[in-house]
Amino acid sequence: MAPFASSTAALSTATSDESKAPATRAYRTRSSFVAVYFPESGKGQIVFLPKGAMLRVLKPSSCLPEAFEVWFENQIYNVFEIDLLARSSVIPDPMRAKGRAMAACA
Repeated sequence: MAPFASSTAALSTATSDESKAPATRAYRTRSSFVAVYFPESGKGQIVFLPKGAMLRVLKPSSCLPEAFEVWFENQIYNVFEIDLLARSSVIPDPMRAKGRAMAACA
C-alpha cells in the first residue's frame, strides 16, 4: 500500500484582502458522496450529497478530523477532505463573478 499525503494546501483558509474574512471556495460534486449532518441533538447522521451539488466550504470541521464544514441547501454538512477533493471540482465563486461583471458594466 502506498503512503497517503494529505493536500491541505488545496483548501487554504487564508483571509481575503478585501474583507479580512476567511476565504471560501465553492465546489461542484462530480458524483454522490457521504457527508455527516449534525442536527441540534448532536448525533451525527450520515447522508449522501447528490451529484451536481454546489458546496461552499465554510471552515475546518469542529466535529470530524480531516474534514470541512460545507454549506448545501441551507444546511451545514461535514465532509472529509479526501472525498471533497476526489469527488468534486472547484468552481468560480458565483458572487465574485457577478460583482466583477457589474463593475465591468459601470
